[in-house]
Amino acid sequence: MPEALLETRRVFWITTAPGIAGALPAKKAHTLLGQDTDIIVFDAHSGFDVNAFAAVSGTLRGGGTLYLLTPPLDEWADFPDPDYRRFIPYPYQPHEVRGRFLGRFVGMLKTGCHCRSDFSPIVGLTSDLQVVAVETILQANTPVVLTADRGRGKSAALGMAASQLQAAGKRVLLTAPSRATVESVFKHAELPPLFFAPDDLLQTLPEGDVLLVDEAAAIPVPLLLKMLEHYPRCVFSTTLHGYEGSGRGFALRFQKALDTLAPGWQAVRLQQPMRWAENDPLERFINQTLLLDADLAPFTPCGGRVGDGGAEYRQLNRDELAQNEPLLRQLFGLLITAHYQTRPSDLRQLLDAPDISIHVLEQQGTLVAVALLSREGGLDAQLTAAIHAGTRRPHGHPVPQTLTFHAQLAGAAELVCERVMRIAVHPLLQNQGLGAHLLEHLLGFAAQQGADYLGVSYAMTPELLRFWERAGFVVARIGFRQDAASGSRSVVQVKALSVRAVGLFKGL
Repeated sequence: MPEALLETRRVFWITTAPGIAGALPAKKAHTLLGQDTDIIVFDAHSGFDVNAFAAVSGTLRGGGTLYLLTPPLDEWADFPDPDYRRFIPYPYQPHEVRGRFLGRFVGMLKTGCHCRSDFSPIVGLTSDLQVVAVETILQANTPVVLTADRGRGKSAALGMAASQLQAAGKRVLLTAPSRATVESVFKHAELPPLFFAPDDLLQTLPEGDVLLVDEAAAIPVPLLLKMLEHYPRCVFSTTLHGYEGSGRGFALRFQKALDTLAPGWQAVRLQQPMRWAENDPLERFINQTLLLDADLAPFTPCGGRVGDGGAEYRQLNRDELAQNEPLLRQLFGLLITAHYQTRPSDLRQLLDAPDISIHVLEQQGTLVAVALLSREGGLDAQLTAAIHAGTRRPHGHPVPQTLTFHAQLAGAAELVCERVMRIAVHPLLQNQGLGAHLLEHLLGFAAQQGADYLGVSYAMTPELLRFWERAGFVVARIGFRQDAASGSRSVVQVKALSVRAVGLFKGL
Protein backbone atom coordinates (compact mmCIF):
# COMPACT_ATOMS: atom_id res chain seq x y z
CA MET A 1 0.00 0.00 0.00
CA PRO A 2 1.81 3.23 -1.11
CA GLU A 3 2.59 5.42 1.92
CA ALA A 4 2.04 8.60 -0.14
CA LEU A 5 -1.52 7.49 -0.88
CA LEU A 6 -2.28 7.01 2.80
CA GLU A 7 -0.82 10.42 3.63
CA THR A 8 -2.91 12.37 1.12
CA ARG A 9 -6.32 10.72 1.59
CA ARG A 10 -8.58 10.24 4.62
CA VAL A 11 -8.02 6.79 6.14
CA PHE A 12 -9.86 4.80 8.79
CA TRP A 13 -7.89 2.01 10.48
CA ILE A 14 -9.81 -0.75 12.27
CA THR A 15 -7.24 -2.69 14.30
CA THR A 16 -5.90 -3.36 17.78
CA ALA A 17 -2.31 -3.37 16.51
CA PRO A 18 -0.11 -0.86 18.38
CA GLY A 19 1.56 2.18 16.87
CA ILE A 20 -1.16 3.31 14.40
CA ALA A 21 -2.38 6.81 15.17
CA GLY A 22 -6.15 7.15 15.27
CA ALA A 23 -6.80 3.42 14.87
CA LEU A 24 -9.98 2.06 16.40
CA PRO A 25 -10.81 -1.46 17.61
CA ALA A 26 -13.78 -3.06 15.86
CA LYS A 27 -15.98 -2.64 18.94
CA LYS A 28 -15.73 1.15 18.50
CA ALA A 29 -16.29 1.20 14.74
CA HIS A 30 -19.80 2.58 15.28
CA THR A 31 -18.23 5.93 16.24
CA LEU A 32 -17.32 6.40 12.56
CA LEU A 33 -20.93 6.28 11.39
CA GLY A 34 -22.08 9.46 9.69
CA GLN A 35 -18.54 10.21 8.45
CA ASP A 36 -17.01 9.79 4.99
CA THR A 37 -13.61 8.40 4.08
CA ASP A 38 -11.46 7.49 1.10
CA ILE A 39 -9.68 4.43 2.46
CA ILE A 40 -10.54 1.83 5.08
CA VAL A 41 -7.94 -0.60 6.40
CA PHE A 42 -9.64 -3.44 8.27
CA ASP A 43 -7.25 -5.74 10.12
CA ALA A 44 -8.84 -9.20 10.37
CA HIS A 45 -5.88 -10.45 12.42
CA SER A 46 -7.34 -8.42 15.31
CA GLY A 47 -10.66 -10.24 14.92
CA PHE A 48 -13.06 -10.28 11.98
CA ASP A 49 -16.06 -8.52 13.54
CA VAL A 50 -18.47 -8.81 10.61
CA ASN A 51 -20.94 -6.26 12.02
CA ALA A 52 -18.17 -3.67 12.20
CA PHE A 53 -16.91 -4.67 8.75
CA ALA A 54 -20.34 -4.07 7.24
CA ALA A 55 -20.81 -0.81 9.16
CA VAL A 56 -17.55 0.87 8.16
CA SER A 57 -17.90 -0.16 4.52
CA GLY A 58 -20.82 2.26 4.34
CA THR A 59 -18.57 5.20 5.25
CA LEU A 60 -16.45 4.73 2.12
CA ARG A 61 -17.03 7.35 -0.59
CA GLY A 62 -17.30 6.62 -4.30
CA GLY A 63 -13.88 5.78 -5.71
CA GLY A 64 -12.62 4.70 -2.30
CA THR A 65 -10.87 1.43 -1.47
CA LEU A 66 -11.32 -1.10 1.29
CA TYR A 67 -8.14 -2.93 2.33
CA LEU A 68 -8.78 -6.16 4.24
CA LEU A 69 -5.67 -7.48 6.01
CA THR A 70 -5.95 -11.24 6.48
CA PRO A 71 -3.89 -14.37 7.04
CA PRO A 72 -3.07 -16.19 3.77
CA LEU A 73 -6.46 -16.81 2.18
CA ASP A 74 -5.99 -20.57 1.90
CA GLU A 75 -5.23 -20.68 5.63
CA TRP A 76 -7.70 -18.08 6.91
CA ALA A 77 -10.54 -20.53 7.59
CA ASP A 78 -8.27 -22.31 10.10
CA PHE A 79 -7.09 -19.09 11.77
CA PRO A 80 -8.06 -18.92 15.49
CA ASP A 81 -9.96 -15.67 15.07
CA PRO A 82 -10.08 -13.62 18.32
CA ASP A 83 -13.67 -12.64 17.43
CA TYR A 84 -14.78 -16.24 18.03
CA ARG A 85 -14.66 -15.53 21.76
CA ARG A 86 -17.86 -13.54 21.43
CA PHE A 87 -19.97 -16.62 20.73
CA ILE A 88 -18.08 -19.77 21.71
CA PRO A 89 -19.16 -21.24 25.06
CA TYR A 90 -16.94 -22.52 27.85
CA PRO A 91 -14.69 -24.53 27.58
CA TYR A 92 -14.13 -24.11 23.81
CA GLN A 93 -11.16 -22.11 22.48
CA PRO A 94 -10.89 -20.24 19.12
CA HIS A 95 -8.62 -22.89 17.56
CA GLU A 96 -11.42 -25.47 17.98
CA VAL A 97 -13.89 -23.58 15.78
CA ARG A 98 -14.66 -24.87 12.29
CA GLY A 99 -14.31 -21.83 10.01
CA ARG A 100 -17.24 -22.51 7.71
CA PHE A 101 -18.14 -18.83 7.46
CA LEU A 102 -14.58 -17.82 6.56
CA GLY A 103 -14.28 -20.63 4.02
CA ARG A 104 -17.41 -19.33 2.28
CA PHE A 105 -16.21 -15.72 2.58
CA VAL A 106 -12.81 -16.51 1.07
CA GLY A 107 -14.45 -18.27 -1.86
CA MET A 108 -16.45 -15.12 -2.64
CA LEU A 109 -13.48 -12.86 -1.97
CA LYS A 110 -11.43 -14.58 -4.67
CA THR A 111 -13.94 -13.72 -7.38
CA GLY A 112 -12.81 -10.10 -7.86
CA CYS A 113 -11.81 -6.65 -6.63
CA HIS A 114 -14.02 -4.93 -4.12
CA CYS A 115 -13.24 -1.25 -4.39
CA ARG A 116 -16.04 1.29 -4.31
CA SER A 117 -17.24 2.29 -7.78
CA ASP A 118 -16.22 5.84 -8.69
CA PHE A 119 -18.91 8.42 -8.07
CA SER A 120 -18.32 12.06 -7.15
CA PRO A 121 -21.62 13.70 -6.22
CA ILE A 122 -21.87 17.49 -6.19
CA VAL A 123 -21.66 18.80 -2.65
CA GLY A 124 -25.18 19.34 -1.36
CA LEU A 125 -26.75 17.19 -4.09
CA THR A 126 -30.26 16.07 -3.18
CA SER A 127 -31.98 13.27 -5.09
CA ASP A 128 -35.51 13.62 -6.42
CA LEU A 129 -36.68 10.96 -3.99
CA GLN A 130 -35.07 12.84 -1.10
CA VAL A 131 -37.07 15.91 -2.08
CA VAL A 132 -40.23 13.78 -2.12
CA ALA A 133 -39.35 12.32 1.28
CA VAL A 134 -38.77 15.74 2.86
CA GLU A 135 -41.97 17.18 1.38
CA THR A 136 -43.96 14.17 2.57
CA ILE A 137 -42.63 14.61 6.11
CA LEU A 138 -43.40 18.34 6.08
CA GLN A 139 -46.96 17.96 4.88
CA ALA A 140 -48.10 14.71 6.51
CA ASN A 141 -50.41 14.73 9.52
CA THR A 142 -50.31 10.92 9.70
CA PRO A 143 -47.35 8.57 10.29
CA VAL A 144 -44.69 8.33 7.60
CA VAL A 145 -42.50 5.24 7.11
CA LEU A 146 -39.22 6.08 5.37
CA THR A 147 -37.16 3.07 4.25
CA ALA A 148 -33.87 2.73 2.39
CA ASP A 149 -30.74 0.67 2.11
CA ARG A 150 -27.52 2.17 3.45
CA GLY A 151 -26.03 5.19 1.69
CA ARG A 152 -29.32 6.39 0.19
CA GLY A 153 -29.54 9.66 2.13
CA LYS A 154 -32.21 8.58 4.62
CA SER A 155 -30.61 10.33 7.59
CA ALA A 156 -29.85 13.40 5.50
CA ALA A 157 -33.54 13.62 4.55
CA LEU A 158 -34.49 13.47 8.23
CA GLY A 159 -32.02 16.24 9.04
CA MET A 160 -33.30 18.50 6.25
CA ALA A 161 -36.91 17.88 7.26
CA ALA A 162 -36.09 18.62 10.91
CA SER A 163 -34.56 21.98 9.92
CA GLN A 164 -37.58 23.04 7.90
CA LEU A 165 -40.06 21.89 10.55
CA GLN A 166 -38.22 23.85 13.24
CA ALA A 167 -38.02 26.91 10.97
CA ALA A 168 -41.82 26.67 10.76
CA GLY A 169 -42.05 26.78 14.56
CA LYS A 170 -42.50 23.06 15.20
CA ARG A 171 -40.87 21.35 18.17
CA VAL A 172 -39.06 18.32 16.74
CA LEU A 173 -37.96 15.33 18.81
CA LEU A 174 -35.53 12.65 17.63
CA THR A 175 -35.02 9.14 18.97
CA ALA A 176 -32.90 6.17 17.89
CA PRO A 177 -31.30 3.07 19.46
CA SER A 178 -28.15 5.12 20.12
CA ARG A 179 -26.99 8.68 19.60
CA ALA A 180 -24.14 7.47 17.38
CA THR A 181 -26.61 6.26 14.74
CA VAL A 182 -28.06 9.77 14.23
CA GLU A 183 -24.84 11.76 13.73
CA SER A 184 -25.72 12.11 10.05
CA VAL A 185 -29.14 13.55 11.00
CA PHE A 186 -27.45 16.22 13.13
CA LYS A 187 -24.97 16.89 10.33
CA HIS A 188 -27.77 17.82 7.92
CA ALA A 189 -29.91 19.76 10.39
CA GLU A 190 -29.15 23.48 10.77
CA LEU A 191 -30.70 23.38 14.23
CA PRO A 192 -30.28 19.91 15.78
CA PRO A 193 -33.55 18.36 17.01
CA LEU A 194 -33.85 17.31 20.65
CA PHE A 195 -32.53 13.76 21.07
CA PHE A 196 -33.93 11.23 23.53
CA ALA A 197 -33.10 7.55 23.96
CA PRO A 198 -36.24 5.42 23.38
CA ASP A 199 -36.72 4.43 27.01
CA ASP A 200 -36.09 7.99 28.23
CA LEU A 201 -38.56 9.35 25.67
CA LEU A 202 -41.34 7.03 26.84
CA GLN A 203 -40.63 7.65 30.51
CA THR A 204 -40.57 11.45 30.30
CA LEU A 205 -42.90 12.04 27.30
CA PRO A 206 -41.50 15.49 26.45
CA GLU A 207 -43.70 17.89 24.49
CA GLY A 208 -43.21 17.74 20.75
CA ASP A 209 -45.07 18.40 17.51
CA VAL A 210 -43.19 15.85 15.40
CA LEU A 211 -41.26 12.75 16.46
CA LEU A 212 -38.51 11.41 14.18
CA VAL A 213 -37.59 7.77 14.88
CA ASP A 214 -34.38 6.70 13.16
CA GLU A 215 -33.39 3.03 12.74
CA ALA A 216 -36.87 2.08 13.87
CA ALA A 217 -36.33 -1.59 12.97
CA ALA A 218 -33.92 -1.89 15.90
CA ILE A 219 -36.59 -0.70 18.36
CA PRO A 220 -39.23 -3.20 19.55
CA VAL A 221 -42.61 -2.79 17.87
CA PRO A 222 -44.47 -2.41 21.22
CA LEU A 223 -42.30 0.63 22.01
CA LEU A 224 -42.91 2.12 18.55
CA LEU A 225 -46.66 1.77 19.05
CA LYS A 226 -46.41 3.56 22.41
CA MET A 227 -44.55 6.39 20.66
CA LEU A 228 -47.26 6.57 18.03
CA GLU A 229 -49.94 6.70 20.71
CA HIS A 230 -48.43 9.81 22.31
CA TYR A 231 -47.00 11.46 19.16
CA PRO A 232 -49.51 10.96 16.31
CA ARG A 233 -47.25 12.86 13.89
CA CYS A 234 -44.33 10.40 13.64
CA VAL A 235 -41.71 9.56 11.05
CA PHE A 236 -40.42 5.99 11.34
CA SER A 237 -37.19 5.72 9.39
CA THR A 238 -35.19 2.53 8.99
CA THR A 239 -32.57 0.71 6.98
CA LEU A 240 -33.98 -2.36 5.24
CA HIS A 241 -30.68 -4.19 4.78
CA GLY A 242 -27.97 -3.26 7.25
CA TYR A 243 -25.30 -4.32 9.73
CA GLU A 244 -27.44 -3.34 12.73
CA GLY A 245 -30.27 -5.71 11.90
CA SER A 246 -32.71 -6.29 9.11
CA GLY A 247 -35.73 -4.11 8.54
CA ARG A 248 -37.64 -6.89 6.78
CA GLY A 249 -39.24 -8.20 9.95
CA PHE A 250 -40.03 -4.62 10.93
CA ALA A 251 -41.74 -4.01 7.61
CA LEU A 252 -43.93 -7.08 7.97
CA ARG A 253 -44.98 -6.60 11.61
CA PHE A 254 -45.03 -2.88 12.17
CA GLN A 255 -46.67 -1.85 8.92
CA LYS A 256 -49.39 -4.41 9.56
CA ALA A 257 -50.03 -2.73 12.92
CA LEU A 258 -50.11 0.68 11.22
CA ASP A 259 -52.79 -0.55 8.80
CA THR A 260 -55.02 -1.04 11.84
CA LEU A 261 -54.03 1.91 14.04
CA ALA A 262 -53.29 4.59 11.43
CA PRO A 263 -54.73 3.52 8.07
CA GLY A 264 -53.74 6.82 6.43
CA TRP A 265 -50.01 6.28 6.97
CA GLN A 266 -47.65 7.00 4.07
CA ALA A 267 -44.61 5.12 2.80
CA VAL A 268 -41.52 6.58 1.09
CA ARG A 269 -38.63 4.47 -0.24
CA LEU A 270 -35.20 5.91 -1.13
CA GLN A 271 -33.36 3.83 -3.71
CA GLN A 272 -30.66 5.95 -5.36
CA PRO A 273 -27.21 5.76 -3.69
CA MET A 274 -25.84 9.14 -2.66
CA ARG A 275 -22.16 8.38 -1.92
CA TRP A 276 -21.49 5.77 -4.62
CA ALA A 277 -22.86 4.59 -7.95
CA GLU A 278 -25.69 2.20 -8.66
CA ASN A 279 -24.66 -1.49 -8.67
CA ASP A 280 -21.56 -0.68 -6.64
CA PRO A 281 -19.26 -3.75 -6.52
CA LEU A 282 -18.32 -3.32 -2.86
CA GLU A 283 -21.94 -2.93 -1.77
CA ARG A 284 -22.88 -6.00 -3.81
CA PHE A 285 -20.05 -8.03 -2.25
CA ILE A 286 -20.97 -7.00 1.32
CA ASN A 287 -24.64 -7.79 0.71
CA GLN A 288 -23.86 -11.21 -0.74
CA THR A 289 -21.25 -12.39 1.74
CA LEU A 290 -23.09 -11.17 4.85
CA LEU A 291 -26.57 -11.88 3.42
CA LEU A 292 -27.70 -8.33 4.13
CA ASP A 293 -30.03 -8.61 1.15
CA ALA A 294 -31.49 -12.02 2.05
CA ASP A 295 -35.26 -11.92 1.76
CA LEU A 296 -38.09 -14.31 2.44
CA ALA A 297 -38.47 -17.03 -0.20
CA PRO A 298 -41.77 -16.77 -2.09
CA PHE A 299 -44.26 -19.48 -1.22
CA THR A 300 -47.75 -20.32 -2.44
CA PRO A 301 -49.60 -22.89 -0.29
CA CYS A 302 -51.24 -25.60 -2.37
CA GLY A 303 -54.42 -26.08 -0.36
CA GLY A 304 -55.06 -27.43 3.12
CA ARG A 305 -53.17 -26.73 6.31
CA VAL A 306 -49.43 -27.21 5.96
CA GLY A 307 -49.27 -28.29 9.57
CA ASP A 308 -51.49 -31.27 8.82
CA GLY A 309 -48.51 -33.23 7.53
CA GLY A 310 -47.56 -31.43 4.31
CA ALA A 311 -44.19 -30.31 5.67
CA GLU A 312 -41.19 -32.62 5.92
CA TYR A 313 -38.66 -32.37 8.74
CA ARG A 314 -34.89 -32.67 8.42
CA GLN A 315 -31.75 -31.60 10.23
CA LEU A 316 -29.34 -29.58 8.11
CA ASN A 317 -25.65 -30.43 7.87
CA ARG A 318 -23.72 -27.20 8.43
CA ASP A 319 -20.80 -28.22 6.22
CA GLU A 320 -23.24 -28.74 3.35
CA LEU A 321 -25.21 -25.60 4.23
CA ALA A 322 -22.10 -23.42 3.93
CA GLN A 323 -21.69 -24.74 0.36
CA ASN A 324 -25.35 -24.39 -0.60
CA GLU A 325 -25.88 -20.66 -1.15
CA PRO A 326 -29.58 -20.80 -2.20
CA LEU A 327 -30.50 -22.86 0.87
CA LEU A 328 -28.44 -20.63 3.18
CA ARG A 329 -30.15 -17.52 1.79
CA GLN A 330 -33.56 -19.12 2.31
CA LEU A 331 -32.76 -20.04 5.88
CA PHE A 332 -31.32 -16.65 6.82
CA GLY A 333 -34.14 -14.81 5.08
CA LEU A 334 -36.65 -16.73 7.20
CA LEU A 335 -34.74 -15.90 10.40
CA ILE A 336 -34.60 -12.23 9.41
CA THR A 337 -38.37 -11.96 9.15
CA ALA A 338 -38.81 -13.47 12.60
CA HIS A 339 -36.39 -11.34 14.59
CA TYR A 340 -35.82 -7.60 14.24
CA GLN A 341 -32.17 -7.75 15.32
CA THR A 342 -30.79 -10.50 13.08
CA ARG A 343 -27.29 -9.30 12.14
CA PRO A 344 -24.30 -10.59 10.12
CA SER A 345 -22.76 -11.95 13.33
CA ASP A 346 -25.79 -14.25 13.64
CA LEU A 347 -24.92 -15.77 10.26
CA ARG A 348 -21.38 -16.46 11.43
CA GLN A 349 -22.62 -17.94 14.70
CA LEU A 350 -25.10 -20.35 13.12
CA LEU A 351 -22.40 -21.63 10.75
CA ASP A 352 -19.48 -21.79 13.19
CA ALA A 353 -20.51 -21.89 16.86
CA PRO A 354 -19.83 -25.28 18.48
CA ASP A 355 -22.77 -27.49 19.47
CA ILE A 356 -25.41 -25.74 17.33
CA SER A 357 -27.84 -27.80 15.26
CA ILE A 358 -30.25 -26.53 12.59
CA HIS A 359 -33.69 -28.05 12.08
CA VAL A 360 -36.19 -27.22 9.33
CA LEU A 361 -39.57 -28.05 7.87
CA GLU A 362 -39.85 -27.99 4.08
CA GLN A 363 -42.69 -28.05 1.63
CA GLN A 364 -42.47 -27.81 -2.17
CA GLY A 365 -38.72 -27.23 -1.87
CA THR A 366 -39.20 -24.18 0.35
CA LEU A 367 -38.23 -23.80 4.00
CA VAL A 368 -41.44 -23.07 5.89
CA ALA A 369 -40.03 -23.25 9.44
CA VAL A 370 -36.59 -23.27 11.05
CA ALA A 371 -35.19 -23.75 14.55
CA LEU A 372 -31.69 -23.43 15.97
CA LEU A 373 -30.67 -25.51 18.99
CA SER A 374 -27.63 -24.94 21.19
CA ARG A 375 -26.33 -27.77 23.39
CA GLU A 376 -25.46 -26.39 26.83
CA GLY A 377 -24.82 -27.47 30.41
CA GLY A 378 -23.14 -30.77 31.29
CA LEU A 379 -20.70 -28.83 33.48
CA ASP A 380 -18.75 -30.52 36.26
CA ALA A 381 -19.98 -30.49 39.85
CA GLN A 382 -17.30 -28.11 41.12
CA LEU A 383 -18.00 -25.45 38.48
CA THR A 384 -21.75 -25.87 38.94
CA ALA A 385 -21.39 -25.30 42.68
CA ALA A 386 -19.40 -22.12 42.00
CA ILE A 387 -22.11 -20.88 39.63
CA HIS A 388 -24.73 -21.64 42.30
CA ALA A 389 -22.70 -19.63 44.83
CA GLY A 390 -22.29 -16.73 42.39
CA THR A 391 -18.48 -16.93 42.24
CA ARG A 392 -18.17 -18.20 38.63
CA ARG A 393 -19.91 -17.24 35.42
CA PRO A 394 -18.38 -19.12 32.49
CA HIS A 395 -19.09 -17.81 29.02
CA GLY A 396 -22.23 -19.20 27.38
CA HIS A 397 -24.70 -21.73 28.82
CA PRO A 398 -27.36 -19.06 29.59
CA VAL A 399 -30.27 -21.33 30.55
CA PRO A 400 -28.26 -23.77 32.74
CA GLN A 401 -26.65 -20.82 34.52
CA THR A 402 -29.98 -19.04 35.04
CA LEU A 403 -31.49 -22.19 36.54
CA THR A 404 -28.49 -22.70 38.79
CA PHE A 405 -27.97 -19.15 40.03
CA HIS A 406 -31.20 -17.17 39.62
CA ALA A 407 -33.68 -20.02 40.14
CA GLN A 408 -31.34 -21.52 42.78
CA LEU A 409 -31.67 -25.07 41.47
CA ALA A 410 -28.47 -26.60 42.81
CA GLY A 411 -26.84 -28.91 40.28
CA ALA A 412 -28.90 -27.64 37.31
CA ALA A 413 -25.82 -26.80 35.22
CA GLU A 414 -24.68 -30.43 35.48
CA LEU A 415 -27.72 -31.45 33.43
CA VAL A 416 -27.52 -31.29 29.64
CA CYS A 417 -29.79 -28.75 27.97
CA GLU A 418 -30.78 -28.25 24.36
CA ARG A 419 -31.70 -24.56 24.18
CA VAL A 420 -34.03 -23.26 21.48
CA MET A 421 -32.09 -20.23 20.23
CA ARG A 422 -34.48 -19.32 17.43
CA ILE A 423 -37.67 -20.72 16.00
CA ALA A 424 -39.37 -19.10 13.02
CA VAL A 425 -42.30 -19.90 10.75
CA HIS A 426 -42.95 -18.43 7.31
CA PRO A 427 -45.29 -15.41 7.82
CA LEU A 428 -47.81 -16.74 5.27
CA LEU A 429 -48.09 -20.02 7.16
CA GLN A 430 -48.29 -18.96 10.78
CA ASN A 431 -51.07 -20.19 13.10
CA GLN A 432 -51.28 -23.49 11.23
CA GLY A 433 -49.45 -25.64 13.75
CA LEU A 434 -46.05 -25.56 12.06
CA GLY A 435 -44.23 -24.23 15.12
CA ALA A 436 -45.72 -26.94 17.33
CA HIS A 437 -44.98 -29.57 14.68
CA LEU A 438 -41.32 -28.53 14.49
CA LEU A 439 -41.09 -28.40 18.28
CA GLU A 440 -42.16 -32.06 18.48
CA HIS A 441 -39.19 -32.95 16.29
CA LEU A 442 -36.89 -30.84 18.47
CA LEU A 443 -38.02 -32.73 21.56
CA GLY A 444 -37.39 -36.02 19.81
CA PHE A 445 -33.93 -34.91 18.68
CA ALA A 446 -33.02 -33.69 22.20
CA ALA A 447 -34.12 -36.97 23.78
CA GLN A 448 -32.19 -38.97 21.18
CA GLN A 449 -29.07 -36.91 21.91
CA GLY A 450 -29.33 -37.67 25.63
CA ALA A 451 -30.37 -34.18 26.77
CA ASP A 452 -32.03 -33.88 30.16
CA TYR A 453 -34.34 -31.07 29.11
CA LEU A 454 -35.26 -28.55 26.44
CA GLY A 455 -34.99 -24.88 27.44
CA VAL A 456 -35.92 -21.53 25.93
CA SER A 457 -35.45 -17.88 26.83
CA TYR A 458 -37.32 -15.07 25.10
CA ALA A 459 -38.96 -11.66 25.47
CA MET A 460 -42.31 -12.48 27.03
CA THR A 461 -45.59 -11.76 25.25
CA PRO A 462 -48.96 -13.39 25.99
CA GLU A 463 -48.95 -15.15 22.62
CA LEU A 464 -45.48 -16.67 23.05
CA LEU A 465 -46.19 -17.67 26.64
CA ARG A 466 -49.31 -19.57 25.51
CA PHE A 467 -47.35 -21.29 22.72
CA TRP A 468 -44.69 -22.67 25.06
CA GLU A 469 -47.15 -23.57 27.82
CA ARG A 470 -49.28 -25.55 25.35
CA ALA A 471 -46.13 -27.52 24.50
CA GLY A 472 -45.67 -28.46 28.17
CA PHE A 473 -42.96 -25.97 29.12
CA VAL A 474 -42.99 -24.55 32.66
CA VAL A 475 -41.73 -21.14 33.75
CA ALA A 476 -38.39 -21.27 35.57
CA ARG A 477 -37.74 -17.55 35.83
CA ILE A 478 -39.22 -14.20 34.81
CA GLY A 479 -36.92 -11.18 34.73
CA PHE A 480 -37.66 -8.28 37.04
CA ARG A 481 -36.84 -5.55 34.52
CA GLN A 482 -37.84 -4.87 30.96
CA ASP A 483 -35.18 -5.92 28.48
CA ALA A 484 -33.66 -2.89 26.73
CA ALA A 485 -33.61 -4.65 23.35
CA SER A 486 -37.14 -6.09 23.33
CA GLY A 487 -39.11 -3.80 25.63
CA SER A 488 -40.47 -6.85 27.45
CA ARG A 489 -39.46 -8.90 30.47
CA SER A 490 -37.46 -12.01 29.70
CA VAL A 491 -38.73 -15.44 30.62
CA VAL A 492 -36.98 -18.82 30.86
CA GLN A 493 -39.03 -21.98 30.38
CA VAL A 494 -38.04 -25.64 30.47
CA LYS A 495 -39.44 -29.06 29.66
CA ALA A 496 -37.96 -32.11 31.40
CA LEU A 497 -36.92 -35.13 29.32
CA SER A 498 -35.04 -37.23 31.88
CA VAL A 499 -35.98 -38.58 35.30
CA ARG A 500 -33.32 -36.40 36.90
CA ALA A 501 -34.72 -33.25 35.28
CA VAL A 502 -38.28 -34.17 36.32
CA GLY A 503 -37.10 -34.36 39.93
CA LEU A 504 -35.18 -31.08 39.72
CA PHE A 505 -38.03 -29.13 38.09
CA LYS A 506 -40.91 -30.49 40.16
CA GLY A 507 -40.90 -27.42 42.40
CA LEU A 508 -41.22 -24.93 39.53
